[in-house]
Amino acid sequence: MIAVVGGTVFTPAREIPDGAVLVEGHRVVAVGPRRMVAIPTGAEVIDVQGGYIAPGFMDIHCHGAAGMDFNGADNTIADLRRAAAFKAAHGTTSFLATVATASPAATRRALDLVHRAVGADGGAELLGAQAEGPYFNPDAAGAQAAEHLRRPSLAELDCWLDVCPELRLVSLAPELEGALEYIAGARARGLTLSVGHSHATYDQVMAAVAAGLTHATHLFNAMGGFHHRWLDTAGAVLSRDEITAETILDYIHLHPAAVRIIARVKGPGRMALITDAMPAAGLPEGEHDWDGRRITVRQGLVQLPDGTVAGSVLTMDRGLRNLVSAGIPLGDALTMAAATPARSIGLAHRKGSVACGLDADLVVLNQDLQVQLTMVRGTVVSRTEGNPDAL
Repeated sequence: MIAVVGGTVFTPAREIPDGAVLVEGHRVVAVGPRRMVAIPTGAEVIDVQGGYIAPGFMDIHCHGAAGMDFNGADNTIADLRRAAAFKAAHGTTSFLATVATASPAATRRALDLVHRAVGADGGAELLGAQAEGPYFNPDAAGAQAAEHLRRPSLAELDCWLDVCPELRLVSLAPELEGALEYIAGARARGLTLSVGHSHATYDQVMAAVAAGLTHATHLFNAMGGFHHRWLDTAGAVLSRDEITAETILDYIHLHPAAVRIIARVKGPGRMALITDAMPAAGLPEGEHDWDGRRITVRQGLVQLPDGTVAGSVLTMDRGLRNLVSAGIPLGDALTMAAATPARSIGLAHRKGSVACGLDADLVVLNQDLQVQLTMVRGTVVSRTEGNPDAL
């Protein structure tokens, strides 16, 4: 058994000063004020010395890290675990490997590696995959490979699920021919459907919601905007409580005031912090390769040679600090980084909160919100005495 004590515990119901979390095996078995939690003799005690004991972050949209590209042709499970270790050092306890638009064969290859890597030990837990594309509007492709964009196909989805049953989330443009049938069919197969890289009108988004769409890919980025007479894609997303909105909190993709607006409209339960991180996350700034294309990273901005913004080098802990700096209460920011992503992909019964019976996915933060310790399913996978950015 492990007892994590001596800090403020953030639970779904309240914040517990001088709290304790008791872990047995993979699960949380007790949570409460330290004086009221019976710690068995012989248990390992981790005293966080006045820090915060919080749910581990869940990054449901990231393309790689530490030089590893989830679309890469020569990837190994060891490569993926290296990325997972980097993510754990920044407080992420679970994630979806996001596969960007690629040829049918390359997409299947990437999804097959995800399937084979699920359950591998070390670092953040790989929960499965998100398919960001290939069913996008060419006029909103952004950094996606435009030459591989195509129409939605349930037959292709079934091929994906054959090689990767852990596919959990698919992003697409609802205005494409066949999109509504795809959304309904994919929802029936248990997937979460997201509007992204789209110029869908308000009415087209409403039709997609009726078909089963519940998610939005990096709100305001690579989508139709907001106008008081015609809401377009982003306005439609903001108008519907059913839709959970991903947000990239590097303050390059979104202005801090836009973050506050989204938070006020959506609330912590429908606003999900993501990184949309590229393989260059964790590498020195400069030029890097991403799926055969050259990207440049300068002052956190990731660009293709033509100036197109291509994801981020954000980490979840930095995103959390940015949320708090924008005026979002810490408890709400933690919900956006953990419980909301978990609920959006149907895993709230296992993850995303510090509660009895759930996986013991914890992050310990100091008063400056720097990661001190990361626990994945009851195992400490990362520990630092300082800023993990220095790793």
